[in-house]
Amino acid sequence: MTPSRFSSIDAPIKVVIWDLDETFWNGTLSEGGITAYADHIAMVRTLVDRGIMCAICSKNDFDTARAKLEELGIWDAFVFSHIDWTPKGQAVQSILARMGLRDENALFLDDNALNLEEVKFFSPRIACVDATGSTDGSTADLTGLLDLPQLQGKPDPGHSRLEQYRVLEAKESDLKAGDLSNEEFLRQSDIKVRLVTDFDDHMDRVLELINRTNQLNFTKERVTTEEQKQSLIETLRIPGIHAGLVEVRDRYGDYGMVGFFCIRMRFDGTAVHHFAFSCRTLNMGVEQWVWDHLGRPAFDVVGPVANALDTPETVDWITHVDDFGAEDDAATDRHLCLVGGCDLQQVSFYCGSQRDEFVNKPDDDGVIIRYDDAGFILNPRDPALKNNYVLRNIVGHTLEEMEALDASLACSDIIILSMLFAFLTNNMFTYEAQGQTDRYLTTLPPKRLTGLVRNPQMATRMLRTLHHLKLEQDAHLDLIQKCFEKAASTMKPGARLFILGTTSSQGAQAARSSEPRAAYNAMCRAFCEATPGAFFIDVDALIPAEEFFDSDHYTRKGYFKIAQFINANAAADQVDAT
Repeated sequence: MTPSRFSSIDAPIKVVIWDLDETFWNGTLSEGGITAYADHIAMVRTLVDRGIMCAICSKNDFDTARAKLEELGIWDAFVFSHIDWTPKGQAVQSILARMGLRDENALFLDDNALNLEEVKFFSPRIACVDATGSTDGSTADLTGLLDLPQLQGKPDPGHSRLEQYRVLEAKESDLKAGDLSNEEFLRQSDIKVRLVTDFDDHMDRVLELINRTNQLNFTKERVTTEEQKQSLIETLRIPGIHAGLVEVRDRYGDYGMVGFFCIRMRFDGTAVHHFAFSCRTLNMGVEQWVWDHLGRPAFDVVGPVANALDTPETVDWITHVDDFGAEDDAATDRHLCLVGGCDLQQVSFYCGSQRDEFVNKPDDDGVIIRYDDAGFILNPRDPALKNNYVLRNIVGHTLEEMEALDASLACSDIIILSMLFAFLTNNMFTYEAQGQTDRYLTTLPPKRLTGLVRNPQMATRMLRTLHHLKLEQDAHLDLIQKCFEKAASTMKPGARLFILGTTSSQGAQAARSSEPRAAYNAMCRAFCEATPGAFFIDVDALIPAEEFFDSDHYTRKGYFKIAQFINANAAADQVDAT
């Protein structure tokens, strides 16, 4: 049965704030000395082992109290200690604010009823326990607190949480000592962020961030039941999902995995499923940086939250790294060019933050504008196309986008092409421009053709200007190879070209078109083997069968494996080039 003096503890405790005299030890330090209470020393160590922090709020001389605690060998187990002669109400409130903790997750131990009431006034939800012992005023045995479910914490034998709070203490000390603004201080802190996208071994941390964070949890979609956990697992397998843990370090120390995001990127918009961060990085700009890195997806923030995502507007003091300790992270400086389906965004997300994305998207009528189109790459950049009826009203992409592609191919470090659709479809047409026929190419989606046929005016113009190319397989492959050749001839020295292959065995689509898919792979492979700086992405060899969502889309892990292949080959070639 819980002792009555512990009845105020009804929430998980993250920090225990100790008074010293007649609470942590017997006696008053300033009045002739104290007698250490070994059980309380052991209790502090046990709490730290459970990941529960211990702080001090005591009316004493700081140097004298510290010397005594160092003599007892326990000083280093405390963080954010407030030892002076000021009132305790605001002192405890300050400790919690500096630690980034809510008062409902704090426990204050003191033998003075006035101090307990004062602390409760400034921090109404804090749990307060009277540490008065027997009638002679001796210290009470508080070790029974360790049996409460609210003080079980989470095993932390390596004391990683203690180290993280020591980091916060060191930062606070430097900030006070220097004449720096907060942003200037953050810039000199050398903050680095790593996005951990292969996190299957860290699902406990994912769930902890989703369920236990609040002040910086912008979605507050909890995952507690087995059904909800299974739903999350299934969500992570959906094509278009970007998800990852956020790991942070700076020159003061390692904060660990402090955030989790899960968003679905589609051609018709982005859905944010989870966006949650630990308060241990509060006011560092981490959540704002991640939101910006993800393209600032619009979503309804579930309040209350401690910080807005657009404040500060610019976070320029955080560096994105692939791994900690690397002097130069090549991936952060890479420029990427993507041409193909919108699922390529999942690959590029893991390869670099500077991206030109020519990926398929819907027009105002919901018909897909295709960039995995031979015409988009090969058509001459003729000024006459600027106002061309077919290009503007039927094809969808623009001359300006074609010219932007050329510029991107010429400056990018990594080019990723996915041209399977342009090969598999039979809807290849040419169209007129300034009286010339059979010069301009386009691949029209079936839905676009259906819409044209149903519109009499457009059907008339289509018959006059569009000419169906009935290409044999070899001729069609030659046309796609010309797309690859243009990219290879345009890219700068040292750049890398990656051609995404297709499966010929996984899924219903592959079963219906296994022969042309095999021929497409053979052409892509042969081109890459003959072209310096070009790499064929063999999805059948790279991606396990269980990571295929369908024939042409993969799970998050599947896309991550493609990105790993790109990163490994790009890095290896950069080393060879030097």
